[in-house]
Amino acid sequence: MTTQTIRFLQHGAVHEIADVPATRTVLQHLRETALCTGTKEGCAEGDCGACTVVLGELDASGELALKAVNACIQFLPTLDSRALFTVEDLRGEDGALHPVQQALVDCHGLQCGFCTPGFVMSLWALYHNHPADAGPPSCALVR
Repeated sequence: MTTQTIRFLQHGAVHEIADVPATRTVLQHLRETALCTGTKEGCAEGDCGACTVVLGELDASGELALKAVNACIQFLPTLDSRALFTVEDLRGEDGALHPVQQALVDCHGLQCGFCTPGFVMSLWALYHNHPADAGPPSCALVR
């Protein structure tokens, strides 16, 4: 079974995808079609978080609500009418790191780095959903 046209926002542009299997995951699309390789496959079961991306959707008040999801178990059709954010979206126009990324660097919040993009995206969603609570990114954010 294939899907009808799926429309979503990614990298500041509307993308349309049609005739893909309904069971194709967001992770498969990102890595194989969109060539966004910052999102990693770890467990392929939704447990490890290496594949975490953020979905944006307008809430009842018209504000953008962000939700961190596991791309390995999120089916591509669920992107319809939403925004998709990956670690590639966080780089500033001048190439600067996002404050969440910089906090991880400054506070040595890394291990091997394979699942770091997933950590970054989870923290980025938290940072934007609760700006007053998060304050400026600091080492406290990554502990």
